[in-house]
Amino acid sequence: MASFLLEKHQLPCLGDHLWIHKKGYTHHALYVGEDEQGEHLVAHYAGWVDGFRGGPLTLDSLDIFSAGKNIHVRLYPKRVFRPEDSVERVLQRLGEDQYDVHTNNCEHLCHWAIMGDHRSKQVDWVNTVLGAIHPGLEAASKGVGTLRQPKQYASTGPKKAVSSIAKTLAIDWGLKSAARWAVGPVGIAAYVGYRVSKQLLNQKKY
Repeated sequence: MASFLLEKHQLPCLGDHLWIHKKGYTHHALYVGEDEQGEHLVAHYAGWVDGFRGGPLTLDSLDIFSAGKNIHVRLYPKRVFRPEDSVERVLQRLGEDQYDVHTNNCEHLCHWAIMGDHRSKQVDWVNTVLGAIHPGLEAASKGVGTLRQPKQYASTGPKKAVSSIAKTLAIDWGLKSAARWAVGPVGIAAYVGYRVSKQLLNQKKY
């Protein structure tokens, strides 16, 4: 999913998916426009509070969100919901306190507002790394993520989602086993390359 850098004095458009670099991860928000005082606002989950527990979904100024960092805008060539509808979807969830770094983080929220399903590129890459180590680790991660996803915002039912994960696991497990037994380390390297390529192709769909 491509992004572009917002110029210092450039404002985002209504319903834009914004993100900034943090130490070790990226933080995301949806731009919801101006308030009556002319303050430019974003919707996002509050930063870490109470240890590693995320705060509720809230509105903050664009300046507070960026904290002086460069702001990037993620592009959605085929967005499902219009910008104003994306904003309305997020505003209806204000105050929600269901943050989960693995299944319901800020990136999930923005993608859901624009495309209708919960996706996080950061989580997808973590799952890809786990899958390269062992397909079972990825399957377990995805399974837990599916079951812990907020049910009212899930795009598919748990049974259907888990069934799809099991099918993918069987294919990947077979490929990794064949690679290991066929040509050893070279085969494993080829398998890892396959997993990374698969992840990159999946991201091009969005």
